Amino acid sequence: MTRKTLTSLVCCGCSCLCDDIDAVIEGDRVVETANACRWGAARFLGLKKFSHALPRARCRSSRQRPDSRGRHDLSLAEAVSACRDHLFFARRVVAYGLGQMSLDALQLLMAGLRDWETLWIPSDGPLLQAFVETYGRHAPALTSLECVRNHADVVIFWGANPLRSTPRLLSRYALFPRGRFTERGAEDRKAWTVDIQTTEMGRVTELMTIPPDQEKDFVRALRRAHAGLSLEAPAGLSAKTLSMLLKDMEASRYRVFFFGRGPLYHAGGEAVLDELASWVTELGVSAPTFLMPLPGDFNSMGFLQVFLSCGGLANPLWRLQGDVHRWEPRAGDVLLALSGDCFWFLTDDQKRALRKHRIPVLALSAHETMTTAEADVVAAVGLQGLDVSGRATRLDGISLFAENLWNGEAVSDEAVVRDLFEPLRA
Repeated sequence: MTRKTLTSLVCCGCSCLCDDIDAVIEGDRVVETANACRWGAARFLGLKKFSHALPRARCRSSRQRPDSRGRHDLSLAEAVSACRDHLFFARRVVAYGLGQMSLDALQLLMAGLRDWETLWIPSDGPLLQAFVETYGRHAPALTSLECVRNHADVVIFWGANPLRSTPRLLSRYALFPRGRFTERGAEDRKAWTVDIQTTEMGRVTELMTIPPDQEKDFVRALRRAHAGLSLEAPAGLSAKTLSMLLKDMEASRYRVFFFGRGPLYHAGGEAVLDELASWVTELGVSAPTFLMPLPGDFNSMGFLQVFLSCGGLANPLWRLQGDVHRWEPRAGDVLLALSGDCFWFLTDDQKRALRKHRIPVLALSAHETMTTAEADVVAAVGLQGLDVSGRATRLDGISLFAENLWNGEAVSDEAVVRDLFEPLRA
């Protein structure tokens, strides 16, 4: 069997989209990787993300469920035609997932659904919805990951755990690497994690654990102290630790905040982000300060980029919804599960409503999931960066191209979405 080594590959394991991966390929499979984190290696080697000894089942065939007892295989063209038949009668389309699709597929999807009532529920939805609302009110500055590596001397992870979501962010950009003006790497940086729970980030950064009901007061206390007022630490929090954080901020030349889902797990999360964005704006007066979202899916920012650029917020038929648990299934819905496993997250009441209203579930997936097991129609697609090529947007908004590693029979999500909507537009 032919064995070859490819270098400088783009990894679609997370939103870092690392472009320095080396891989050894035998036929149509990867047997070794270099520079990849555990998440990236699992994707290249076909293993489960959190159980690396177990292979992750690929979705190899398109199929349809004719009744409650069985399924039969279809050609991809037949599966797409069956999906089209269901969409023709849809009163509302519910699009879930989206963050694991290519940029080109997302553009075609949104062009196809422009005149349809659509509920958009990205798998990174809580974070993306908070991003849109917070940046709509404050518009704090963004920066690139290369600038973080070269300039940032204070990095704060707020409600984020990159060791779990974007493992190489710390080693390649935000904490350990040597940059142009941070030549000693971690020795030239101060790193803090602020979270509502204790995480392993405490091993590599200073960690402050805050009760959820005090998080907003904590940010407000930091804002007041930075403005020159007396420091009043919320009950149960150390004034000494707050002073250390403020001292690091005041001595810094370039500050970056990465925010994750942490604040959004409690009712006051949006107010916390609002306070944080206000503080970042105030800090920007004295030194460059940036607020960056930290999504997990490799193209979550690509979804948001396409959604905003095509006027998604202004379209009266469209609604961006962060939490899939807030979806109330109703008669006439059609659920499009687009490279996302929505059945993993749906409540029992939502699943009962799906059956009650006989809502068709149409899945487009490269992997076998709980959703593909329940879907009425499954369209199998290739895995981006392995079977097929495609564009994606990194967490800082920079687009990269992930090239396929071999030529096979797998079809891209772009080709499937194009075939799905072209006859409907005609």
